[in-house]
Amino acid sequence: SSGINAEYGVLSRDDKLGWAQLDLTRVPAPTKTAKECTLDVYENEDRHPRMSLFEKKKILGFWPVYDDSLGTRELTGKVEMELEILTEEEVAERPAGKAREEPNSNPTLEPPNRPETSFNWFTNPWKVFKILIWRRYKWHLIIGLIIILLIIFVVLMAYTAPEAINQAIYSG
Repeated sequence: SSGINAEYGVLSRDDKLGWAQLDLTRVPAPTKTAKECTLDVYENEDRHPRMSLFEKKKILGFWPVYDDSLGTRELTGKVEMELEILTEEEVAERPAGKAREEPNSNPTLEPPNRPETSFNWFTNPWKVFKILIWRRYKWHLIIGLIIILLIIFVVLMAYTAPEAINQAIYSG
């Protein structure tokens, strides 16, 4: 789980999503989309035939991860993975980042598609306020504002009432 993107503080590097054990000689066929990815991938060999990674060489798709610590399998996530088996010659020809080399050269990963506004207090404080405070304390803030406005109204009325009463008595 350390390679999973821990964006917005939802996941930390050592949070366990679940697990999946894949036999490389009988890998279940992955699904093409996350929506189709269910535990059925492991349980239904008719819909998800098994294949050997050693024969296929490269498999790309979604596999479910699960937790079965309570005795039954529970879907806890979905992982998009690319599995590839290389010969020694191919490894020598296309090495994945060694020492301080760029590790993104093989396989190449596209940069994440994130909105221009990031979850950063300095660049977008209103978004941070909305996500961290407004969602949780919306009704407390609204009720507090109404109470403050009522108190201001009562204080102003009490402050101006004696003058208005004096004017009504002496001018009438």
